[in-house]
Amino acid sequence: MEEEKKQKDTELGTTEKPIPNATYWFQYVVAVSASLILLSSAVAFGWNSPAIPKLRLEDSPIPPITGGQSSWIVALMKVGSISASFCAIWLMNILGRKTLMLMAAVPLIASWILIGVATSIDVVYVSRVLSGLAYGIAYSVLPMYLGEIASDRIRGSISTLLTVMAKSGILYAYAIGPYVSVRLMAWLAIIPAAIFVTTFIWLPESPYYLIGKNEQENARKSLARLRRRSDVDEELDKMTVAVKKSQENKGTFHELFFNKGNRMSLIIILGLAVAQQLCGSQAVIAYSETIFKRVGSTLGASESTIILGVVQLVSSAVSSSIVDIVGRRPLLLVSVIGAGICNTIVGLYFFLERFEIDVTGIAWLPMTALMIFIVTYTIGMATVTFAILGEIFPKNLKSVAGPAFTITGGAFSFIVAKLFQIVSDDLGSDYTFWGFALFTYMFVPFVWFLIPETKGKSLDVILEEINLRNHKKKTIK
Repeated sequence: MEEEKKQKDTELGTTEKPIPNATYWFQYVVAVSASLILLSSAVAFGWNSPAIPKLRLEDSPIPPITGGQSSWIVALMKVGSISASFCAIWLMNILGRKTLMLMAAVPLIASWILIGVATSIDVVYVSRVLSGLAYGIAYSVLPMYLGEIASDRIRGSISTLLTVMAKSGILYAYAIGPYVSVRLMAWLAIIPAAIFVTTFIWLPESPYYLIGKNEQENARKSLARLRRRSDVDEELDKMTVAVKKSQENKGTFHELFFNKGNRMSLIIILGLAVAQQLCGSQAVIAYSETIFKRVGSTLGASESTIILGVVQLVSSAVSSSIVDIVGRRPLLLVSVIGAGICNTIVGLYFFLERFEIDVTGIAWLPMTALMIFIVTYTIGMATVTFAILGEIFPKNLKSVAGPAFTITGGAFSFIVAKLFQIVSDDLGSDYTFWGFALFTYMFVPFVWFLIPETKGKSLDVILEEINLRNHKKKTIK
């Protein structure tokens, strides 16, 4: 028997009694590899900033684009993202988390190849829809995969990879795009996707998914690989019970919309999804180089954009480390108030510029405001929102609440992406930033009165408090 167990451990590359903390490293390896699909997709989003100014020049690889066409380049990625989110709800349970994420790399790589050979705007449009498909799948499937492979003790830290990897992808595009041609950037953008495929293809499928498909032995092998040990029967039994309960009590959109407590949670998370977009974050990220060129400073637009990307990445890491210390509501309040003030300042600068008032002495002001905007947005709305999304819904409803959040955010992101350049060209950039400021201020009372503080509370307590807040005459005992 002892020899049999040793042989089994050798085959799995595990040890029977590992040091507990030493077993976690492989889960981090798997999580980082899986998260590369999100990083690769985020490169496609960050690509807008350095690419659009080049595509508007006379030496563009395609006929120079107009402001309206540039807005479609940004917006069509959102169309693909929304479409993929709808499909991912069902496909992740049919094909599996791992298979679907690997499949997402196909349209992503195809999109870069199309840009690499494009000679017309129509080809670029098609490429943006394809990259959006990968982006939507990544955001819909990756959070579930990470949650299902991680041990309870490290699930929080692994979940933070979502935001960090997304910001890393944007920084990749910011740091390389300004200094190479549009075509070369397309070929370089394939590298992260290729690394994802070549590393992730060898890694295990979610044991939860395999249990749901009645592949108990494959689930045991997957869990043993993830935990780097063979004695996983106790944890596997717990997973099996959880999967059976989930299958018996499947969440539905009807339950999400027509149960009062769930409906309040839905209002909260959809409100945050809208706030993420109407504060102007996606416009700033997608058009950052164009905005910095308008402002002018001692730093070049490309260098300013890179700094913006670094600030965004660092801010996301900081937020992940303090969200359980400071709390959700304080960070969200700082986020919406700070973003509103920064939008107001940038709008004022462009207002003065439009009326030909000398602003050379305060050229530093809008750049500083945009950097602070990114910090305040990232530490609150960009990161805390995902923590709340995972806390205010019953487990059986998370699979429908997540896509509802993604689809709503994608729809408003499409509106912002499509209108930003058009409104800025036709009315002036001051109108766009003051519009962002107005919408952001409107979410201050929303956060103050509706967002529950979930720091340090169990899921049962959070759900009870949401239900009690919905029935105002009751008190929490």
